[in-house]
Amino acid sequence: MARKTFATPVEEVIQEEFKTACKEQGFKINEAIEALMEGFASGNIQIKKEISYKISQQDNKK
Repeated sequence: MARKTFATPVEEVIQEEFKTACKEQGFKINEAIEALMEGFASGNIQIKKEISYKISQQDNKK
């Protein structure tokens, strides 16, 4: 299988935590990313996007 570079901006803190977790668990970063991508593409890993709103009433009393 051919290999291709995959580069995308990622939040710095998340990236550092991910790198640390990979190192602690003995994975190369690309191994973990490939496993996550494969799991997501196959449906074994699912991501749920939630959007929420907070409604508050402004107090107009003076």
